Amino acid sequence: GAMNIFVRINDTLLTSPTSDRILDGITRKSILKIAEDEGIKTEIRKITVSEVMEAARNGNLKEMFGAGTAAVISPISGFGFKNEDFDLPELENPFALRLKKRITDIQTNKAEDKFGWRVQV
Repeated sequence: GAMNIFVRINDTLLTSPTSDRILDGITRKSILKIAEDEGIKTEIRKITVSEVMEAARNGNLKEMFGAGTAAVISPISGFGFKNEDFDLPELENPFALRLKKRITDIQTNKAEDKFGWRVQV
């Protein structure tokens, strides 16, 4: 499952601020930290349905994905609202897959953990 949603409009990765309804989870924090490390522009702010719809209509909505502990990152291939449905483009190097690979490589000791996240037990 997913506890947080990320939206890529052009080359900016957006996610909403945490609240009573939006989990301030480890996966969310990890995505934001790795995105920063990779030079991906991020914005933590309120995202409206109308903003996402407009970006989809004009071709600026590049990708969306959910994030959570179990799935890490789950790409969203399309969405609908009221009477409109949208398919998201298939990108050659999507943020979702890049970020998921970085996180899982750190988790499984296939990559350096320069953030100090792994703990030996």
